[in-house]
Amino acid sequence: MTVVSSGAGAGRSAAMQGMQHPFRLPSGTSLRFALLIMSTSVAMAAELGSLATTTAYLTLGGGSVDSLTKVLDCASRNFAGAASDPEAFARRCGLSDLGGGGSTVELAAFAALWLGVGITYWFLPVHRLRRRRLRPFRPDAHPGIQDTLTELTALAEPRCAVRFVVDRRDQRPTGLAFGRVGRRYVMLSGGLLRLHDLDPEAFRAIVLHELAHLRNRDVDIAFLTLICHRLFLFAVAVPMAVTAPFALLVSWLLLPSSAVFGTLLIGAQCALAVTVAHSVGAVLRSRELYADARVALWTRGAHSLRRLLAAQHVHERTAPRRRLLRRTHPSAAKRLAALGDTGLLFRFSPWDAFGLALSCSLVYLPVAQWTGDAIGLTDRDSVPRTLVPAVLLGGSVAAGIWRATLGAHLNRTRWAGAHSTGLAVGCGLALGTFGDEEHRTALALRVSDSPAVQVALWLIFAASGYAFVRWNAVTARAWAPVVLAARRPYLPIACCCAAAVALLGIWLGHVRPLGQPGFSLLTMPSPLNLLPTPLDYLGYVFSMAVVLPPPPAVIAVVAATAAVPLAAPFWARLLARGRDDAHTAGARRFLLRSPSAEASAALLAPQRLRPMRALVGGVVFGGAAGFALWTVHVDSALVLPWPIQWLGSVFTLYTVPVAMLLQLAAGFFAARRGAHLDLRALHGVLAVIGAGLLLPFASFLSRDHFACVRWGVSHPACQEDPLSGMVFISTTITAWTAAFALLLLPAWTALLDKVRSPAALPGPRVPWRAPGRPPRPHG
Repeated sequence: MTVVSSGAGAGRSAAMQGMQHPFRLPSGTSLRFALLIMSTSVAMAAELGSLATTTAYLTLGGGSVDSLTKVLDCASRNFAGAASDPEAFARRCGLSDLGGGGSTVELAAFAALWLGVGITYWFLPVHRLRRRRLRPFRPDAHPGIQDTLTELTALAEPRCAVRFVVDRRDQRPTGLAFGRVGRRYVMLSGGLLRLHDLDPEAFRAIVLHELAHLRNRDVDIAFLTLICHRLFLFAVAVPMAVTAPFALLVSWLLLPSSAVFGTLLIGAQCALAVTVAHSVGAVLRSRELYADARVALWTRGAHSLRRLLAAQHVHERTAPRRRLLRRTHPSAAKRLAALGDTGLLFRFSPWDAFGLALSCSLVYLPVAQWTGDAIGLTDRDSVPRTLVPAVLLGGSVAAGIWRATLGAHLNRTRWAGAHSTGLAVGCGLALGTFGDEEHRTALALRVSDSPAVQVALWLIFAASGYAFVRWNAVTARAWAPVVLAARRPYLPIACCCAAAVALLGIWLGHVRPLGQPGFSLLTMPSPLNLLPTPLDYLGYVFSMAVVLPPPPAVIAVVAATAAVPLAAPFWARLLARGRDDAHTAGARRFLLRSPSAEASAALLAPQRLRPMRALVGGVVFGGAAGFALWTVHVDSALVLPWPIQWLGSVFTLYTVPVAMLLQLAAGFFAARRGAHLDLRALHGVLAVIGAGLLLPFASFLSRDHFACVRWGVSHPACQEDPLSGMVFISTTITAWTAAFALLLLPAWTALLDKVRSPAALPGPRVPWRAPGRPPRPHG
């Protein structure tokens, strides 16, 4: 083995001390563990609940396969005429007997699942001790090793009693941390005991790595991860693989339309199975990286651990590698890279985001039903039902985005994964939506939406997920200086994540009803309705949202969405004025080495904002565009009137989209002018609001003047006061246009960043790389 020189070790230690502190923010292991628990719970509760409901119907309720077929046929025939009265519809077809108490059954299955997990967790350490024939470590037999273990335990401060046990049959130099609450063990193999005399530094590195698992409190996470994986494998994956072909054949023979239902059900379970498998490996690999980081903190560089990993890397280059979904340890190269740059620990994988969105979308309906039953709601489309699904999705995704954004900010760069993560969340929401129980049942009953409506809903949900990620990324980037300067850094993070969850819950509460099965597609006016396309449905949703006056709550939501990130620079300036020590106490807590005054000032500098300039620019743009619009209408009335007459006959309210498009143009113009600003997209939103002060009014006024010039003042359009109702209409149009700008402008600026290759913030830091390329400590 190659021994690292002391000079190289000192250089590495100095390089490492300037990086992000890996334990100042919640670890990525916890986030991935939350994804695992969610996806496993969704899959097993749905599978067990479906099995229990079907068994109860066919046995306790006296039903049969023939009666089930008749129920499905009746529902398919009577859905269109009786869907407006759900109770009469259920009585006519006997649907109340088919799945009554579905929420109770699923909740009981969920409780039974976690009861089994808890019992297994409690007795698994005893089983492992007996199966591997582990014996307590005898200090009198190895006095030198006992002194070393005492020293390492005092260094690690595991905050719990540690029992060392020995596996003399294992001749590899490995260790393993395991146990349950109140009983923590560290296993030392026979090969590791011999290593103490051959290479004491390697022995210390391996034992410290296992003690780091106890200090990081991830032993329970590892145990629960393995338990959930095995339960899922034997309770869901294997039975589904055995029964799926038979179930599809039976459903096709009894009711051909239900074959689609079964196919989607199996497809959803397969997607969840892949998510569970990915989450298991991600959790176990992540905990190893954080254990290495803890050892590096204790030993100021983990030089012995680096030497072991370098030797392991040489071995891995020739040995066959296991597939990614089956790996429980990261490669030695990745572990060496994480030791050299702790910023790698702050990454938020698009696959994690996709799994979260897919699981939450599949579980949306049952969780919303449970929430409604718990708080006594009868309206199935009420916003409070969406709060728990919004917490599951929004809280997890927002936490991952904040970790990644703050890590990039401490590295004085921008988070480059916002675009791909947004696409992943959008795809997960869209795919999961059409795999849920409601849409599968609608396909089985042949009452599902038309393909045009379904494609349009895919677009709406994908845009929603993408916009949610982009908004959180912008908010986290804006509030990063506030987090670093605040005395309680977790408070602004919690408040912004709570705002994100609330906004997502409101949005889901309004979007989900648009995808109810059986929706009749309303096409646009002739001659634009030649072919039904997703644009027709989107146009219908768009026109209904604009024409029907939104409640004041919608306007308040739009204002809050723009105000949360815009308030960050002002709050950062308040903290800087109120705290003289902000520049020295802020970033120091999040870095392994205190930064210089200049570097700290750069990290705590608030975002550059020019809100008044953006608003005034929007007003000027709106005034100029409104005057140009009025001029075009008057000139058309006098010279060539038929184009506008034809447009008015096809689109009665064509002035609304014209005003909105011109407002969006003002936003894009302002965002392009502020290309040097991080919050340029929000400057564009402010310009949209400023343009909305004049453009909607000018658009309607130009139409009225066109009628007055063309047909005279006796025309009905000229008899009405143009100011009546204009204030409310202008507010409505401006609010919805700002909502679209919040979606479009961040996406547009993200694409520009991709094309231009985003520039780093001043003074980027180049992380240290280990020489060469990366035996691993097991456990």
